[in-house]
Amino acid sequence: MKKVLALLFTIFLFVSCGKKEETKENIIRIGGNAEYKPYEYLENGKVTGFSIDVVFKIFENLGYKIEYTNMSFDGLISALQSGKVDVLTGLTPTDERKKYVDFSERYYVGKQMAIANKDNPIASIEDLKNKKIGVQIGTLQENLAKNIEGAKVVSYNSFTGAILDLNQEKIDAIIISSEVKNEYLANNPKLYEIGRVEDNESKGIAIVFPKGSDELREKVNQEIEKMKKSGELDNLVKKYFGE
Repeated sequence: MKKVLALLFTIFLFVSCGKKEETKENIIRIGGNAEYKPYEYLENGKVTGFSIDVVFKIFENLGYKIEYTNMSFDGLISALQSGKVDVLTGLTPTDERKKYVDFSERYYVGKQMAIANKDNPIASIEDLKNKKIGVQIGTLQENLAKNIEGAKVVSYNSFTGAILDLNQEKIDAIIISSEVKNEYLANNPKLYEIGRVEDNESKGIAIVFPKGSDELREKVNQEIEKMKKSGELDNLVKKYFGE
């Protein structure tokens, strides 16, 4: 009897450990910054948005259980490199970032816009020269602002602080993605759109991986292609950004 019980206990441990390991392998830890409505934001305490729908769908199709962590934008890449998360929801694949991380194929290409305060109007993009421009730290917009002649770049941890200072005329303008700016303009009637900031680095948004994640990256690229061909990606674009 004791031998039978011992055998059953051994089998139980083996099966339990196997299940635990299998579950662990099927978890994907996704990092993001939920301050980019409509890309990625919190609603009733739950993360949602265009990037969330796209990225979560991809990894669900690949058989993963998702664990999402909301973190500061400027800490995303370091969290990926240190192993705190396995992938990031999306960043622009600039040449500088490619030195440290790998990217999937792009799943969306947006535009960069400048906005200003009606009480301190700026007529055109050309008039941003020598102005005080607010951006979120570590973003593509920060690089664009630094390339504007004579501009004084003011970096913020989030766009919320930049919007507050723009409303109070502490800065002259903000550079922000076209889709994100719509929400801020809707809730801040004093602010308006100056126009599009042209750039050579706006290469869209892609999922981010640690260096050397070639196998997983290829699987993700295949899923992105499937979503494009099926029209699912277009439907999500229309859902969050309109026609």
